[in-house]
Amino acid sequence: MHYIEHYEIRQKSELLKDKYEFGYHGGTFNDSDIKEALIKGYPLTLDIAIPGKCLNDCVYCGYYEVNSNNKLKYEEIKNIFKNFGKLGGKSIKILGEGEPLLRKDIISVLEEIINNGLIPVLFTSGDVLGDESLCTKIHGISNVQLIQKLNALKCTIVIKYEAQGIKQDLIVNKFGYTEKRDRALDLLMRYGFNEERTTRLGFGIVLLRDNYLDVPLIFNFALQHNIYPLVCPLMPIGKMKSINNRECLSPTKNEIRELKANLCNCKKANGYDNSYESDFPGGKPCDISRTGFYIDDIGNAFVCESDDFVGNVRDFSLKEIWDQINVRKWKKYGNARNLGLCFPKRKAQII
Repeated sequence: MHYIEHYEIRQKSELLKDKYEFGYHGGTFNDSDIKEALIKGYPLTLDIAIPGKCLNDCVYCGYYEVNSNNKLKYEEIKNIFKNFGKLGGKSIKILGEGEPLLRKDIISVLEEIINNGLIPVLFTSGDVLGDESLCTKIHGISNVQLIQKLNALKCTIVIKYEAQGIKQDLIVNKFGYTEKRDRALDLLMRYGFNEERTTRLGFGIVLLRDNYLDVPLIFNFALQHNIYPLVCPLMPIGKMKSINNRECLSPTKNEIRELKANLCNCKKANGYDNSYESDFPGGKPCDISRTGFYIDDIGNAFVCESDDFVGNVRDFSLKEIWDQINVRKWKKYGNARNLGLCFPKRKAQII
């Protein structure tokens, strides 16, 4: 039985439409928050690749052949959080590098985010959360206890969910991965990460030629269970810097357009607004594009994850870096910045 079929798909009712809103806590913002940030010139969210390892080898990995030296130290990461809070930021998204939950100090990292008045958002493969023995080996507590700690911190979790069964194992190049991921999802739902008005549970769905026909099923399941479906066409980073790799793994632009239309129809059927353009098929516009930026595992700051180096946090203050990024965003994108489109993907003709 496919994992998604393990759950009864609950029908979207008027009550559910009133109870939930489309988006995920710390990852998407309402129009008034974005408008104020753009007018006043402060960032809302920061994507950061804290140094780490990974047990998988995803076919599209953005952290392929990452920096081997000069990694950010814990104290430097703390300082970034502190200064981002001073800039007026609202959330920190921990993307990796690799699997953040393989870090023994990850709870302390998340606590530092909270101590600076910021919302923690953690992107995870889910294999640590779904493996009790592995979790105990790393953290000295069971996976259930770790999930309870994450819940107590009000951390938002975005878990990898691109496919089911053997297809997902092939994407991550790790046999048995999907079973652990599914166990993690079951626990996250059991502990109510998806029960708040703005959900604290999302699916990270990288869009591939091998999974795009399955995405509508996953997307609909997410909507029915108040899980935010973050559908992301390939980024021109890591293994996907090669045009040949992208062409082999990515759906065509026409297929992506068709998928976007299907997902918009799915949203409409579930009572959600479709009155905006997004380069995340079916999702909300990119708030990093509008009001955020990216820092890699050695402290290099970029306008976004794949484009336009600005400076290193070891050489410049975070305020100096943000001021430069803010100016560049207006110069590069003009009023189109308000739309939250993915300009690097458009430049690379992925979208």
